[in-house]
Amino acid sequence: MQKRKVSSPAVVVPDPELIDDENPEWTDEMFARAVPFSGLPPELQKLLSGEKILKPDAEPKRKRQPAV
Repeated sequence: MQKRKVSSPAVVVPDPELIDDENPEWTDEMFARAVPFSGLPPELQKLLSGEKILKPDAEPKRKRQPAV
């Protein structure tokens, strides 16, 4: 979270424009519980590594038409 300074250099308050209640800043407990990608079950790794997840805006690959 970025913070903006007020008149006193010792006082720092959060910038209300950057506060996100739906996605709060991670706590030390959250980091301790986090699992690396390699620690996920293989099925979930496969699902999350799909092209649509990695590149959601990518156009689907076009199939080549056979030469006539």
